[in-house]
Amino acid sequence: MSSGSSAPASDRDMAAVADVPRRMMEAWASQDASAFASLFAKDGTMVLPGDVFRKGVEGIREFMAESYAGPYKGTSVFGVPIDVRFTGRDTAILVTQGGVMAAGEDAVAPEKEIRATWVLGKRDGVWLIDAYHNSPVRLP
Repeated sequence: MSSGSSAPASDRDMAAVADVPRRMMEAWASQDASAFASLFAKDGTMVLPGDVFRKGVEGIREFMAESYAGPYKGTSVFGVPIDVRFTGRDTAILVTQGGVMAAGEDAVAPEKEIRATWVLGKRDGVWLIDAYHNSPVRLP
């Protein structure tokens, strides 16, 4: 993972920011919409390919609950940080690569790979997602 840094970051903050995707993977593996949504700031946003825009923890939780009961049922998600930079003491931008895997898959299929941009803010010592957006690596 490369680390371009506009602002100095402690090793602890660097590790905490890079850990947010792991926490998301855990919530997804449990198909826990509340745990997933708790990763977001109160007014955080999530933008996904297609017509998906959700704002706020409750809107994100509702979307994920519906998704875990529908198209994401039994799936898992994988993502690794490929870039992180701190734009201030309590703000960071993280870029990851990964994607959603169907039940039984142990790797993201190339046609399902995504890159995601995460804007994170630190509140009361916890890094939360202010904005998340992903897009396909390969266009159809």
